[in-house]
Amino acid sequence: MNYRIAIVEDNATARTTLRGHLLPIASLNVSSFASGVELKSALRKQHFELIIMDYQLGQGRTGVEWIQSLKESGFINPSTGLIFITSDRSPQTIGRIMNLQPDALLIKPYTIASLSRQIKHYLSYHQYVAPVLREMDDRQRPSAITLLRKKLREGVPSRLSSDVGKLYAKLLFENEDILHAMRVYDDVLTRSDKVLWAQWGKIKCQYAAGLWPDCQDELSSMVTSSLARDSAFEWLASLSFEQKSYEQVESYLSQIKFSELSLPAARLKTIAYQKQDKVVEAIDLLQKKRAMYRSAKDRFNDFTFELAEFYLLLAEEAPSTNREESLSQARKLVGLAARSQSDRQVLQKRDYLLAFSAILEGEDQKAAHLLESDYIDDYLRTEPSMLVIAAKVHHGLGEENKASQLLALAKQKNSELQIISEQVANDDLIFSGGERLGLNHDQAVMLNETGTQLFMDKQYLPAMKHFYDALNLSPETAAFGLNLLQCMIESDTAVYRKYGTRKLLSIIADLTLSDGNRHRLNQLNLAAQANSEKLMTPVFYEENERH
Repeated sequence: MNYRIAIVEDNATARTTLRGHLLPIASLNVSSFASGVELKSALRKQHFELIIMDYQLGQGRTGVEWIQSLKESGFINPSTGLIFITSDRSPQTIGRIMNLQPDALLIKPYTIASLSRQIKHYLSYHQYVAPVLREMDDRQRPSAITLLRKKLREGVPSRLSSDVGKLYAKLLFENEDILHAMRVYDDVLTRSDKVLWAQWGKIKCQYAAGLWPDCQDELSSMVTSSLARDSAFEWLASLSFEQKSYEQVESYLSQIKFSELSLPAARLKTIAYQKQDKVVEAIDLLQKKRAMYRSAKDRFNDFTFELAEFYLLLAEEAPSTNREESLSQARKLVGLAARSQSDRQVLQKRDYLLAFSAILEGEDQKAAHLLESDYIDDYLRTEPSMLVIAAKVHHGLGEENKASQLLALAKQKNSELQIISEQVANDDLIFSGGERLGLNHDQAVMLNETGTQLFMDKQYLPAMKHFYDALNLSPETAAFGLNLLQCMIESDTAVYRKYGTRKLLSIIADLTLSDGNRHRLNQLNLAAQANSEKLMTPVFYEENERH
C-alpha cells in the first residue's frame, strides 16, 4: 500500500527536512503544509493515512486545536493516524497532546532513527488492523469490534498489544458499550496506574456511565499531575456546571492560566457568568481573549464570533425595545470575523448570525433573504451551537418542523464531541433554545420512547441516558422521572449523573401526580427500600457535596 502522509509544520526548513527523512523509509506519498488552513483545504479533496502535526504552528491555534476542530467537522477519518512533534517540553503541552491519544509523540530535536522507528511501527500497526480501520471509516463500529475481537482471540503480537488495546477500548466506548470499555481501561491501569490515555479513557467512561461521584474523585486526584492539571480542572468545571454550581465553575476555571483557557472553556465560563447575571464579566473575558489573538487571524475570528453570539443571546433575553445596542455590536463583530472569508462553513455562520439579528429586530423578510445561499442548508460541518441559532431563525420564519430537526441534529452532533466543556456548554444552549421555542417537550417524548425500547431490551445504561435527558428537557413530566427511577432500580444503580434514588424519589413526589403515577411511585419506593443497601445509601449529590 502506498501510504499518504501529511506533514503540517510552519517552519519551511523543518518541513523540507522532515519530508526528506520520510521518503526513504517506506512506500510513502508525502504532502507537506505550512498551516492548519492548508491542511483543511487538502482534506476537502483527499484522505491521509497519517498526519504528522507540529504543536506550535504560529497562528494562534495549536496543532492540538486544529486536530480537534478538523475531527469535529468530519475532515479527518476515524482511521487516520496521528503523530505529534513539539519542541515544547512543558508538562502542560505534553498533557494536551496526550489527551488526543496520538499514535506517537516526538520531542524536538529528534533523531532520524527515532522518527523512522515510530513511522515503521505505525505502518506495521496500520497494516495489522487495516480491515478494522476500513469498517470504522464506514461507521460500522459493530463490525469493526467483531474483527478486532477475532484478532484478540488469535493473539496480538506483543509489540502491537498497547495500540490494539487502545483501539479496542475506543471502539467499545464509541459503540456505547461503556462498562466493557471501562474494564479494558481498568485492566491497563491495573498493570500500570500512570498510563495517561487509560486514565482519561476511564474518566470518560465514568462520566458516560453516570458515575459522577467516582469521576469527580478521579479528577480531583489528577489536578496534582502537571500533565493533566488543566484538563482535570476543565472537567471538574464541566461537572459543576451540570450540577448548576456556577460559582464552582468559575473557581475551577480560574485555576487555569488565562492565556491557556481554551475556547470551549471560555465559553463555559461566560455562560456561568451569565447564569449569575455577571454580564460585564462575561463580555470582558471574551474581549480579553480576542485581544490576546489580535495578530493571529484564525483565533481572533473564533473569539470574535463567540462574542457576537453572546451579544445576540443578550439581545434575545432583553425586551424588544431594548435590543438595539446588543444587536449593533453583534453585527459589527460578525462583519469583522467574516471579512475576506471564503470558507462555506464561515459564510454559513455569518449568514445565520445576521439572520438571527434580523429575526430579533422583527425583520423576517431580511432574515429570509439571508438564507438564500446554496451553502445554508449544508449542515455536514455545522457546529452544534450554530445549529441552535439556525433552529431559532427557522422557527422565527414559521418553519417549526425544520427548527425541531435542527435542534435534534445539534443534540446528535454534540453527543459525538470529544471536549467535555464544549459538550456541556452546547447542551445548555440546546436546552435553553428548545425551551424558548417550546420544542423541548416534543424532544423529550421522542427520547422517552427510545429509552423505553432500550429498557425493554434490558439495555439499562443507554436507557437511563435517554430517560435522564427526557426528564431534564421536561422536568414537570412525572413519567420521565418514574422511568428513570425504575431503570435505576432494575439495574441496581444508586446514583446516575446528578440524581441518586433518594433524591429522585423526593423530586417526583413533589410533582403533580395522577393516581396511576402516585401508585407507581409508591411501588418503586418499596422496591428501592427493599434493596436499600445498594440503592438508598447517602451520596454526596443528595447531601453534602465533597468538592
